[in-house]
Parts: sequence; C-alpha cells; structure tokens
Amino acid sequence: MKNAVCYAQNPSVFNGSCGEQDNVCTKYLRAIASIPILTPQEEKILAKKVYEGNSEAKKLLAKSNLRLAANIAMKNSNAKIPLIDLIQEANIGLMVAIEKFNYKFGYKFSTYASWWIKQGVLKAISEQSNCVKIPVYVQETMSKYNKRHLGVKASNNETNINSEKLEEYLKVFKSTVSFDEPLDFNKAKDASLLELVADENTNATLFAEFDNLKEDIDKAINTLNHREKEVIRLRFGLEDYARKTLDEVGKIFGVTKECVRQTEIRALKKLKELCLQNEMIFYYQN
Repeated sequence: MKNAVCYAQNPSVFNGSCGEQDNVCTKYLRAIASIPILTPQEEKILAKKVYEGNSEAKKLLAKSNLRLAANIAMKNSNAKIPLIDLIQEANIGLMVAIEKFNYKFGYKFSTYASWWIKQGVLKAISEQSNCVKIPVYVQETMSKYNKRHLGVKASNNETNINSEKLEEYLKVFKSTVSFDEPLDFNKAKDASLLELVADENTNATLFAEFDNLKEDIDKAINTLNHREKEVIRLRFGLEDYARKTLDEVGKIFGVTKECVRQTEIRALKKLKELCLQNEMIFYYQN
C-alpha cells in the first residue's frame, strides 16, 4: 500500500476528483485535503492512547487517515456505485482497523489499516454492484486478472487458479441490463433498450406478405353479396369473428346447416374464380 500512502500525502490529488457533477463528493475530498498527516512518532503515540481507550485519540487517528481511505476507495472505484458511497465504506473499514490495531506489534498503522479499508470497499462492491453477492476473494482475484491482462487470457501461474475456475469467475461478473431501462439516444429520452434491440425471430418480409394477404382477402370478400360475405367471415374466423360451426351460423341467420353449407360452397367458388382471374392462385392453394 505504498502508493496509497503517497496519495494521502499529496492533497492536490483530491481537488475535483469526483468531477463537478458530484458536489458532495468534491466538497468532502477538498475538505480532507487540508488535514495534516501524522508523523511516525505521532502515530505511535496516538495508537497507544487508542489502545488504552482514549476516545479523542481515536478521533484524531481516524481523521488523519481519511485521505488514505479516500485514496483506496478511488483506486477501487466502481461505475455502479457512487464514489462517495465507496469512501463511506472505506471510512468504516478505517474505524474497524482502529479498533483492532495493536501498537505493541510495531507495525505502521497506515499499512495495517490499508488492508481493512480495502476489505470494506471490496465488500461493498461485491454486495451492491452485482445481482448476486460475490465473495471478496473472488473480487480480489478478478481485480488482479484485469490489471495484469486487460483482456488477455491469464495463465494458471499468474492467477493461482485453474482455467475452469477462472471461467466461472468471469461468468459471475457479467452485468445485467433491464430492457425497460430508459436511454438518452439521439435526444429520444423516452426510448428504452427494448425498442433498440433487434428480434432475430421475426421476419419483416413475412409481416409484409401477411399484410398484403389480408388486404387481398378483404378485397376478394367484398366482391361477395352480404350473406356470402358474413358466412365466410363467421366460418373462417376473419376480422374479429371467432370460427363457428355450420349449425351456429345457421342459427344466426335462421336457416338450416345445409343452407349455410351451400352458401359457403358458392362463396368459395366465387373466390377461387377471382383468384384465378387476378393471378392470386397461390393464396387459394395455401
């Protein structure tokens, strides 16, 4: 975590780090940029007081390492989680480190705290940025994989896992997007992804042919007289009608089934002749 400490000692890196759109984050980073860094001797003295239960020392030690926490959060920033939220998780990790640190072992506090801060950040990413919770150790493995290879397949020795495990980890990190998510596409702010994704199961040609068929059928049926037209529509379920039996159609018109059958045969004969005359026989055959 040498780089993290270097960042913490350089206040200028925090000025405007969030961009102008996130005012809360920007103001916070600028505020902590002015906090002085403890010397090694001051850190040891504070750590001893914290170990003895001094609450003021605990506050000062935490305040002095806020830049360290923010730097680690920025280094592990995730587009799906606001940076200010990651910084908050990093600060929680910092407080855990303060509670657990034992100055008697002689370790530098910032080195010890860096591990806890990073764990807090990675835990938040694993719980909030994916549909399923991803263990922190998987996050760390994939982080190393991405940094070292940038899309180039890693070898087994470099990642310390076999290729099958690596493939499983890569599948876990596939992100999901809602088809109903609004998109700002060519100023069409009400558009959604569903409207832009092509349906490979549809065929525009078939739709066009079907529309033409409906128009030709309507034209052909309109050449029949009223009784023949209604019988054909009822018998074959055209337009909004449901298909009906000869008996059902007969009851509607108050005639026998045989009368309806004869009307249907006569109407179909006329339609066949019309199809032949207008070179639409392929409709009739189908």
